[in-house]
Formats: sequence, structure tokens, C-alpha cells
Amino acid sequence: MRILLADKATPSLIADLTALGHECHLDPNLSADDLPAVIAGYEVLVVRSTVVSAATVTASNLLRLVIRAGAGTNTIDVKAAASRGVYVCNVPGRNAVAVAELTLGLILALDRNIPDNVAELRQGRWDKGRFGKADGLLGRHLAIVGLGQIGVAVAERAAA
Repeated sequence: MRILLADKATPSLIADLTALGHECHLDPNLSADDLPAVIAGYEVLVVRSTVVSAATVTASNLLRLVIRAGAGTNTIDVKAAASRGVYVCNVPGRNAVAVAELTLGLILALDRNIPDNVAELRQGRWDKGRFGKADGLLGRHLAIVGLGQIGVAVAERAAA
């Protein structure tokens, strides 16, 4: 199969697909506007954040599968794909740990006023009294709306 990867991909993924006999083309600089001009001749399109419009699906001559390397398919025109018999799938949970860790990092950053601290420090000001204070997380409660793979990963890390 000829596969176009229109977003960043690890070298090991390309090596694994090539070892299975697939012809892979990696071009992480492609935009949604670029895709219609280059999609012809590919059977599979892999994207992360790049939008796959109806124009891309219509411009394809061999496309059979669009894979969103992440959760959701909101960046893909699934109606256009369905009308042309192109399957659309996603890979939920692959980035659940990274998203959970980012979530906890942002919670800590907000509690410690890190964004404001960094912004003022870059302007040459340091307010130790203001930025040395925090409520902390000890004894606090965390509400998690939805216990999918990301929610569970947040809960597991927050329990620590």
C-alpha cells in the first residue's frame, strides 16, 4: 500500500510499515490546503492535526482509509469520506498518558501561578511574596468528568 503521513511520525513507525511491505511517504509540512494536490496515488492517509477536507477526499483516486493518529475524527470530513467509500478511523488512547501528564502539569502551574510568574520574570520583575504563595494540592479534591482512557490516567497520577 502507498501511505501518506501528513503529520509528524516516529522513524520506528515508518520502519515498521516499510518492513511490512508498505511504501511510506512522510511530509509533516503538508497543510489542509496542500492535501488535495498530493493525495492522488495514495491508498492510506495518516494525519494527527491536519484537517482532511471534502476537497482532499474528492481529489483522491485510490484513497481507502484515513487514520487520525489521536482521539476523535472532528478534523476529517467523514461525510465526504463515507460518500466515496473511504473508511475513517482514529487511535484513541495512544496519547492518554501524555495528555494526563499535561493536565496535571497545568493544574500545578495554575496553583503555583507559574504562567504569571514566568511572564513577569521575562519582563524583569520578581515578586517573591506573590509567587511564593500557593494553596497546594494536599487535601484538595479533583473532579474528573469522564473516565475514559485519559480520565483514568489522570486519576491514577493524581492518586499519587
